[in-house]
Amino acid sequence: MKITVREILCSLMTILALAMTTGCLKESTEIPGNNTVAVTSTGDINATLVEFRNLLGDQLNTTPNAIGGRREINWDGVPEELLNQQLPVNFFNPTGPQANVGNQRGLVYSGQGNFQVSKTNFAEVNGGVATEFSSFSGNKIFANVSSKLWDVEFQVPGQTLRASVKGFGIVFTDVDKPNSTSLEFFNEGKSVGKFFAPAKQGSNFSFVGAYFKTEKITRVRVSHEGKLDNGENDISNNGPVDQVAMDNFLYNEPVKN
Repeated sequence: MKITVREILCSLMTILALAMTTGCLKESTEIPGNNTVAVTSTGDINATLVEFRNLLGDQLNTTPNAIGGRREINWDGVPEELLNQQLPVNFFNPTGPQANVGNQRGLVYSGQGNFQVSKTNFAEVNGGVATEFSSFSGNKIFANVSSKLWDVEFQVPGQTLRASVKGFGIVFTDVDKPNSTSLEFFNEGKSVGKFFAPAKQGSNFSFVGAYFKTEKITRVRVSHEGKLDNGENDISNNGPVDQVAMDNFLYNEPVKN
């Protein structure tokens, strides 16, 4: 059987399209002169998370007073009584003699909004988007349901002392549009980089993170296009805006400024 050049090219194009659909679109870029490594991916993001964890530190810290290593947050330890209501901003860095040591991870969030955790993909907030979200680990996800611009800040784990990190990243679910969802990194009041989560392809997850070799990151600004509590549908359902939620946060051990 004779195979034409055209048939070969068509086959190659089909294979390439399938790979782009089912694989991982990944980019790890060291920015010249900036000593910054930006890491983004969509599709199967597991290998990307391994790469980013290696940048942050092999050791996963779960208690205060750690040296080196990294911290991770997912939302599956949030108890049932705190679901679908405003979560304390210091839930992952409580202080005081009765504080849960396992939650002392040196991360707080700030700014306008209503920060919530859900195991029903926020169906109670906006039923029009619930079928669009997925949890990456466990069955709970996180969102600021009433604001599209807010900050993550860092403290020494188990204390209220201001701290900084070298790298930080988030797993997003249902990023539909390029350049709609971003992390902007600050050293005090100075912006040192802004990076966008790639639009989902091959799965419902996108990752964006950055590691700064010579900067202290004291604050990360999270920006996304839509607010869940305004009743709008996601563009996946012919709505006007790109609605997103979040799962895993990854960052290296916060250290005192």
